Amino acid sequence: MRASALFAHLTTHRLWLTLLLCPIGLAGIVFLTRRVFPGAQGSGIPQAMAAMSMENPTDVDTVLSVRIAVGKFLLTLAGFAAGASIGKEGPTVQIGCVVMNIFGRFGLERSQALQRLLILAGGAAGITCAFNAPVAGILFAIEEMAGSFDDRLARSIILAAFASGITLLLLLGYQPYFGFSRAKLPLGLIWMLVPLCAVIGGVMGGAFAQVLVTPARFMPGPVNRLAKDHPVGFALLCGFVLAGLGLISHGQIFDASYGEAREALTKGVLPPFDFAPLKFLATLVSYLSGIPGGIFAPSLAVGVGVGTIFSHLVPGAPVAAFAMVGMAGYFSGVVQSPLTATAIVIEMTSNPAMTVPVGIAAILGTMASRLVCKEPVYHAMAHQFLRVVEHKPVDQPNTAGVSPE
Repeated sequence: MRASALFAHLTTHRLWLTLLLCPIGLAGIVFLTRRVFPGAQGSGIPQAMAAMSMENPTDVDTVLSVRIAVGKFLLTLAGFAAGASIGKEGPTVQIGCVVMNIFGRFGLERSQALQRLLILAGGAAGITCAFNAPVAGILFAIEEMAGSFDDRLARSIILAAFASGITLLLLLGYQPYFGFSRAKLPLGLIWMLVPLCAVIGGVMGGAFAQVLVTPARFMPGPVNRLAKDHPVGFALLCGFVLAGLGLISHGQIFDASYGEAREALTKGVLPPFDFAPLKFLATLVSYLSGIPGGIFAPSLAVGVGVGTIFSHLVPGAPVAAFAMVGMAGYFSGVVQSPLTATAIVIEMTSNPAMTVPVGIAAILGTMASRLVCKEPVYHAMAHQFLRVVEHKPVDQPNTAGVSPE
């Protein structure tokens, strides 16, 4: 990630520069998004899911256009260069769906069924490409995007995910996203902490999702008006908040916090006690600013912080193992997709020995999240996007990346 490396190079010994780079960067990205690449804001996954429900091919081509794909790519890179706490997976999914929408139907008669199939295949390929995790890509497309299992869909999704995986294997070789973790959680009293960690992570993940879905309910009136009437000014404000969080955390919450998560998962290095709440807020601020970017990767980092809190508090709680448990609990709380959460944590660490505690955490995290956020975040955002496309009112400002403008 050269964009992230550039930001780190500029700010490592000059953290005060973040007070300039973050506000100017976020405001500039929002300005370009609205003026040059309208429709490129937000994650990209809700837009792809909404496109599956669209009957008008023109609407689909508008959401999955080359212009939006180019904007998504360039502006997400700019977001990393500005230190935003975002991930690449949402934009990658939308770009994958754009490619499939354009090239996948050559020689075939266009239909809504074919359109749905191509989008699901593009989504699976996008997750696989982002994280080198083909099984997680398959499960995400089936569990989260399709919401049901169909033999024909499954075969196409599997083919697309494995084709993407083979491409990565040829270009980069086999390398799990976070590297090889050797974490283990021996049977004993320490297992009693797994449900507690999962539930706390799930509630936090559900709270994060609920704020993304209905931001107007959680922001003061003047801030809501600023977000609605002056989106560039609102992004500038978000940039100052992000820079402040970065100063408090000594720079650990910028970008996807990949290094901090990797160190905890593969070497057992404890992140600071306050890493989880600061990363939670940084990701929230970055996304609500209206810039393009995903929430997968930063959510995984927040989950690592949630899990390692137990290693701070309980002597003998293994850092890497609880980082994985916390990651599964929080991430499943955000997306409410326990199979995807289990697969992605195991694949990204290449550690099948942790399948049982990670799976338990993912299930409990999903259940806990539903007490806070009734509808999965991507589904809720996709419904909001469809209402905007159909020119129906939405009850919150355009801060969650759902506007097609």
